[in-house]
Amino acid sequence: MDIGVHDLVAIKPGESTVEAYQRTAQFVQEIEKLNYNRYWFAEHHNSPSFASVSPELLVSYMAAKTEKMRLGTGGTMIMHYSPLKIAEDFKTLEGLAPGRIDIGLGRAPGSGQNEIVALAQGRPNAFSDQYDKIEIILDYLNDQPATGFYGQTKAAPLDVGTLPEPWMLGSSGQSALRAADMGLGYSFAKFFGIETDPEVFELYRHHFEPSDFFKDPKVMVSYMMVIADSIEEAEYLAKPILMQQIGLRLGVMRPNNDPEAVIDYEFTLQEEALIKHYKEKRFVLIGDKKSVGDILEDEQRTLTIDEVLAYTPIHDNKKRLASYKYLAEITGNI
Repeated sequence: MDIGVHDLVAIKPGESTVEAYQRTAQFVQEIEKLNYNRYWFAEHHNSPSFASVSPELLVSYMAAKTEKMRLGTGGTMIMHYSPLKIAEDFKTLEGLAPGRIDIGLGRAPGSGQNEIVALAQGRPNAFSDQYDKIEIILDYLNDQPATGFYGQTKAAPLDVGTLPEPWMLGSSGQSALRAADMGLGYSFAKFFGIETDPEVFELYRHHFEPSDFFKDPKVMVSYMMVIADSIEEAEYLAKPILMQQIGLRLGVMRPNNDPEAVIDYEFTLQEEALIKHYKEKRFVLIGDKKSVGDILEDEQRTLTIDEVLAYTPIHDNKKRLASYKYLAEITGNI
């Protein structure tokens, strides 16, 4: 099973944005040494705790610092941008790093209402259906004539030689059939905390139509994951991450703290119930190599997973890298 990283570039308390970027660049290079297949950057606007605002720029920078690992966006929030600009950006990236560029096609805003308006310069969204927009992006990426007035313009550069890998992003399962019809990879964000029937993945595979981008169906699932030498240590390292994730869902902004800074924090009954639910539904995987490995083996069998992406913003860099190393060992990549 292939493995990858999903990164929001969390900024630690007392850390500058520049320091977060520098730390991430070093981390990406270490991850490549562990034989990870890909590294994706998220898109979040007006979030002071996260520095992954322009994932395409991060992809470009990191592609220059790596040699074989795929780099991509998880995702590009297409509602904010023109199909032409999206296609030109990713064709340029593909020309700079042939065979190593992914585009995660996200239909969510990745922001609040104010940011949506600001990104659109106050104009309403011209597309009532984001899937129509994706079709135009795909035509542009593949040097094919686009529909409507978009067909009067070609997305340069032309004849790049290789194609970026487009993945349909989903968190509820509703987009799986559209991904199958378009011949795209399907990336499901399980760490968003939304349960989906395993039948969704079966339907995706059954209805998949080969395309110039993918000859066969590919299923990727993202988890929030913390792996350590013991279950107790993993719980300790995961506490501030859980606090941050719960805070986001309850409308409370919390930093990516050092576990020692929150060691005395007691979860409320509501928070405890939410954590229990996340663990039982396998939205978050916290444990040692055996416990997490057993869960992943069952998840791979149940959901027919080809690749796992891990979101693991552990505060300590060494412990964070160790968690990703354990995942590589579990999946047989090293």
